[in-house]
Amino acid sequence: MTDTKSTARTRAAGGATWALPLLALAPAAAIAKFTDHATPWLVISWVCCALAAVLLAAGWSTVFRNGMRNAGSWATCILAHAVLAIQLIWLVRY
Repeated sequence: MTDTKSTARTRAAGGATWALPLLALAPAAAIAKFTDHATPWLVISWVCCALAAVLLAAGWSTVFRNGMRNAGSWATCILAHAVLAIQLIWLVRY
């Protein structure tokens, strides 16, 4: 027989689950810092934020199905959500 509990533990959401949304937000942060905020750059920023939101939703689906791995994963989760919130606030202001 297979042990389903140990299998579920290996699929639990870890820090890597929240790293992809942070990577998706990196271009939006660079655009906010280094560009003149022209329309094409703002569109690219909105696309990056939308991609990050989709990846965060996928991460939450993993958490709901399999649980969270450790406290470090929760810290990365909070960081990803905070960066997304800051980027969205910046985008709405422009």
